[in-house]
Amino acid sequence: MNELVKIENNEIVVTEQNFIDEYANYLKWKKETELKDKEFKQALADKMEQLGKKNITIGKLVITLKKATTRTSIDTKKLKEELPDIYQDYIKTTPVASSVIISILD
Repeated sequence: MNELVKIENNEIVVTEQNFIDEYANYLKWKKETELKDKEFKQALADKMEQLGKKNITIGKLVITLKKATTRTSIDTKKLKEELPDIYQDYIKTTPVASSVIISILD
């Protein structure tokens, strides 16, 4: 892509207006597809569990069921409240890169 985003007169300008429309349509499609994806995966999981299947192939898709499990973690809020000195000894701060959030105006 050439220079798609520019600064003109101290304003951010997108040089290809049709790109904005295409991008908005993409975001809408992505949101709808993510919902379908979630529903599809849940339906597959339900049926695979019902049949006791761990792996299936449907057309070009190879589908593997990951069984439910538990996760053990530290309750950092409780640790900070009850043992603040220990909490301070073990906290770790890491940088997080900036990012852009784009949503659609309806």
